[in-house]
Amino acid sequence: MNATISSKGQLVIPESIREQARLRQGDKVDIGFADGLVVIRKRLPLSSAQVRAMLTGGGDLPDLTPAASAEVAGEIEAVRAGRRRRKGAA
Repeated sequence: MNATISSKGQLVIPESIREQARLRQGDKVDIGFADGLVVIRKRLPLSSAQVRAMLTGGGDLPDLTPAASAEVAGEIEAVRAGRRRRKGAA
């Protein structure tokens, strides 16, 4: 199935796809990009149990060491440098 993106970046999702995904006017969607694919997913509200699990789940995370902090900072800088290169090439 084909669709065209408008000059404003808007896209019409074909009716048959909207029906299969049960998308209705006003629904919120999450949009992501992974492995060369644009992914659109209907956003569903979290249940109270899911929220509780998210809030209590962080207690088991390991401490952030100076080496890990430096690695995270390096990865962030690499992503930013890549964005700057792509922006300059455009």
